[in-house]
Amino acid sequence: MPDQPETDAMQNSPANTTPCPECGTPARQHGQSFCDSCGAFLRWDTPAGAPGPARPGAAPAADGPAAPQRPADPRTDPRADPRVAPRAETGAGSGAGSTDTTVPLPSTGPAEPPAGPPRPSDTAIRSLLVPVPEGSEPVAPETPGSVLPGRPEAARPRVRQPAVPVEPESGAPCPSCGTPNAPRRHFCRSCANPLKDHAAAVAEGPYAGQRPRLHRDRTRWIARAVGIAAVVALIVGGIFGGPPAARAVQDHFAKRVPVHPTDYSASHVAPKQAAKLAFDGYSNTWWGTGYSGDSAGQWIQADFGQPTDLLNLLITPGTSPRSAQAAEQARPMEFDIVVNDSAGKEHVMHRRINDGGVQKLDVRVRDAVNARLILRSAYGTGKKRQVAIAELEFFGRSTGGQ
Repeated sequence: MPDQPETDAMQNSPANTTPCPECGTPARQHGQSFCDSCGAFLRWDTPAGAPGPARPGAAPAADGPAAPQRPADPRTDPRADPRVAPRAETGAGSGAGSTDTTVPLPSTGPAEPPAGPPRPSDTAIRSLLVPVPEGSEPVAPETPGSVLPGRPEAARPRVRQPAVPVEPESGAPCPSCGTPNAPRRHFCRSCANPLKDHAAAVAEGPYAGQRPRLHRDRTRWIARAVGIAAVVALIVGGIFGGPPAARAVQDHFAKRVPVHPTDYSASHVAPKQAAKLAFDGYSNTWWGTGYSGDSAGQWIQADFGQPTDLLNLLITPGTSPRSAQAAEQARPMEFDIVVNDSAGKEHVMHRRINDGGVQKLDVRVRDAVNARLILRSAYGTGKKRQVAIAELEFFGRSTGGQ
């Protein structure tokens, strides 16, 4: 009998559909992607001609005796259901007029290996699946229910304290309303007006639109004239050599120039520390008394070649203007300056200086011919220390030729 062509019913028969790998339920249609029973994935796109997966119920054929087959479960395999009668195959004993369609049985031989690339595993297939939640109807928002009105609460009773009686005040009555007020009050307790009259300060000076009055006090002009005359007299007296006050003004504004002595002398000197070293213009050389202690009574003198108007004296005590080096020897503290002028008059001045550093002294003597410095006390005295003076510089008034 010639082979009959396959129809759609034969393709969708349980023998030709792919069973579920999870529960074993055959698919209803050929090419179905998901199981109708458990929803598992049933197929993956494979190249044409590649054989499909073997059914879980088919056992591979072996050379030995066939293993006993497990009876089919009627719950998963519809072929085991007694209510479904399989179609009888047309055999040799069948009549020639039989019209039953022959259904081919599944192959029981060993599965052939796939010719194409290996098929991905079920685990990889399931990892690519994204579960899509089933659509649900939108839930309407809940509407608030009815709210019962609040229960009114009774107001709390107020506790009223008895008012403190106001003490009567006695004192001066208010000039506005006549209410008596205590002496401590500055404003009326009834009308709040000030109890005392405060007159506004009267503005002094001219106001807008008023011409200021002329000051006709002549005493101020007289005082100004007398002051101007005194200043003029002081200047004229200083210029022409007037009294000592005028000379002091003249000396204060005079230009100062250094005065160099022509001769030097001292009461005693140390070896290599002559008196001229105090007038040589160098601060790193010095004159020494040659005696330890304060050297009280020792002196050093400078002589001038002609009468000179002395104004100032610069003294550098110790061996140097630097404090660290000056402390190597004793330094003068108190001394007398004796200046003789051309008229033979002796001018004595007592001075006290600080310890260390160049210091300026006023020595204002007209027509001086010599100046002597006599020691009285000293700083930093000791058994191996002598009083030292690094430099003595005299300054006088400049003349027309200088």
